[in-house]
Amino acid sequence: MGRLMGLEEAVEKLRAALSMGVPPEREIMRTIFVDREEELKKLVGDLESVTGSGRGGVRLITGDAGYGKSAIIEYIKDYAFEHQGIAFSLVEMRELIGSRPSELIPSLYRMIIDRVEDREGRRGRELMTAVSKALLERYSGKLDAISFRFRNRLSPKVREKFERLGNEAVSRALALMTIDHLNPVAYDYLTGTRGLEPDEAREFERVLGCRTSWRLQREEVTEALVTVAMAIREAGMKALAIAIDELEALEDVKKDLLSKFLAEFTVLVDASVRSPVYMIIASTPGFWSGDKKSVRALYPFLHQRLNMRRIDLSGFKEADARALAWRLVNLYERAYGRSAVEGIEANSLGSDAFKSVQPLGHPRGILQYLMDALDERVVRAK
Repeated sequence: MGRLMGLEEAVEKLRAALSMGVPPEREIMRTIFVDREEELKKLVGDLESVTGSGRGGVRLITGDAGYGKSAIIEYIKDYAFEHQGIAFSLVEMRELIGSRPSELIPSLYRMIIDRVEDREGRRGRELMTAVSKALLERYSGKLDAISFRFRNRLSPKVREKFERLGNEAVSRALALMTIDHLNPVAYDYLTGTRGLEPDEAREFERVLGCRTSWRLQREEVTEALVTVAMAIREAGMKALAIAIDELEALEDVKKDLLSKFLAEFTVLVDASVRSPVYMIIASTPGFWSGDKKSVRALYPFLHQRLNMRRIDLSGFKEADARALAWRLVNLYERAYGRSAVEGIEANSLGSDAFKSVQPLGHPRGILQYLMDALDERVVRAK
């Protein structure tokens, strides 16, 4: 009964995800994911290249709404956890629509750090604390470790090794995350949420033996992200993957300000290539290379920089619709019993969905058609 209820819940969650236009949860995704073999090969090849070389890369994915950009990102995120030992951060740009244009890059940076997670499910501050503790263990000898434990003070040698990661202020904040009472303050500083109060700054200096700047400066954001990525790799994970989904959400930003943001975003993209950061950027084709408000028109350099490595998601073929129908029929049978799907011929249902949905081959439309048809049968069976 528990297994049956679990499958019914999976169908309910799939319905909810479809109605909200978001990818379903990981286990459900594995059940219904079809097609995209060539696209996944490219993404997997990218991850293997980054983990093997220690140098990053960027991949652009374009596709209209409902063509599976978010779904393929979720799928490759699952692969990154399962097979590559990669930390992964997924950011949806629609959540930044209310930000002031001058704050878009700092807000994006904060979200990346808050959303970064590993295969154990550790996320944000918890993961950064684990990274910091792994670095302290790696960088300190026995005497250093004893001194740190009893005096809460990092030795100059250990501090210097942290600072070799890159940005000194960020490295010091990472080091201070190993101390419980400084952990929340250090994390707020690390993400640029706020600067330090005078007493907090004095405590930082007491523990570190050196001063830390009061605030992470806006122009340091790119170097800060590179430093975090280096720390993640030094702590034993192979790379940091960052997915920036729904770039088109920025269309509402004024044209002149949007072009300035894209220029700053290009710096972030370029920095990712020289560090263990792999970026996936998802956008609709129109926003990427369409009219006057497209990336191609507003900031040609970024368009040229990424367009050569573009994956353009097309619609389903009829065979894909049939394959999806088979998977859904199997899921509904396991959830609601054989009687709920008795008499349904999955190939025919898939072909009907393919021919009925416009535009032809629209993946989300086909999924909706199939679920509506199966839901109707389930209601009748009950």
